[in-house]
Amino acid sequence: MTNQTNLSRRSLLATTVGITTAVALPALAQQPAANQRSPRGPVPTFENSQFYTAGKFDEEKARDAIIDLCRFHRYPVFSGMREKLWVSDYGIGRFTEVGLAAIGFANKIDGPSSYMLQELFLLPNQMLPEHWHERPADPKNGPQKDEGWLIRWGRSYVIGEGEANLPKEVVVPKCHHDGKVTVEHCVVADPGVFVPLSSVGSRHWQFAGTQGVILTEVANAHDNASVRHTDKTANDTFLSGLN
Repeated sequence: MTNQTNLSRRSLLATTVGITTAVALPALAQQPAANQRSPRGPVPTFENSQFYTAGKFDEEKARDAIIDLCRFHRYPVFSGMREKLWVSDYGIGRFTEVGLAAIGFANKIDGPSSYMLQELFLLPNQMLPEHWHERPADPKNGPQKDEGWLIRWGRSYVIGEGEANLPKEVVVPKCHHDGKVTVEHCVVADPGVFVPLSSVGSRHWQFAGTQGVILTEVANAHDNASVRHTDKTANDTFLSGLN
């Protein structure tokens, strides 16, 4: 069953990834790789059914799951964080397979002085749907989005333009565009690795490792109305939430 998510609550964002060259930042690269960390307790597990009540996506349960993921990774859960989380299943109805949680900390749209900062959260083996950013129709909404991602906790498979090299563990869910994507060049990124978008306007998506992933996204600006998704349900749901 397809479930529509209330996207009108998003005040800043709801997106991610692309690709070119992965850059390890010296200070952060000293952190142990995701599979070498000693988080608190076992990796949290989730059943898709737990996120739906009477056939409707339950945002509160999704927020609870993200907090569980954060505690597992010892992410600093701050006061009011749960309430600030934006969560979505993009109307697909399979949150454990395709979805996203995010917190927007800044999105200043002011010409050359524009900047954006947000935190993204993906559950274990969850896909952020393939998408791209068009040039805003109104120049006042900022420049076309350029972005990059710093992996903080867990592992992310960052996929974008380039030679196809998807690892066998990265499997596009059948519920996403009938299991299809248009770009398949993958950078495997662990904590301390920064992955920039390959080119402005290019399609990109992400896939979380077995421990999920928490990453920081930086960009010049973000305009929700300029986001487009390859999957029609995801695209229609996202854009309908802007009204």
